[in-house]
Amino acid sequence: MRNRFTDGWCLGDLNTAITFSANAELTDEQKRPFINAVASAASKTLTLGLKDGDTVIVTNIGGTNAFTLKNVSGDTGTSVAAGKCAIVIASTTANGSTVAVLN
Repeated sequence: MRNRFTDGWCLGDLNTAITFSANAELTDEQKRPFINAVASAASKTLTLGLKDGDTVIVTNIGGTNAFTLKNVSGDTGTSVAAGKCAIVIASTTANGSTVAVLN
């Protein structure tokens, strides 16, 4: 996820929205600074797969289901409840990412 400035950015260049019903890992195209996520089933995990130092804001815009947020598969993970937002500073070392759940 390396943003490059060319002639300017559109809002769509900075955010992505995903819905997942099984454990999911972001594709390269989905790795954006602002991620809106919905887990359509309970007890699912979203793995970001970001590079060291990448920073993103992940918002759970779903109605009821919390999901576990990880950067790499070896992470313990952090629960993000419906309606909550998390700031992530990524590390490729297991449990090395900083995840702060807000509000």
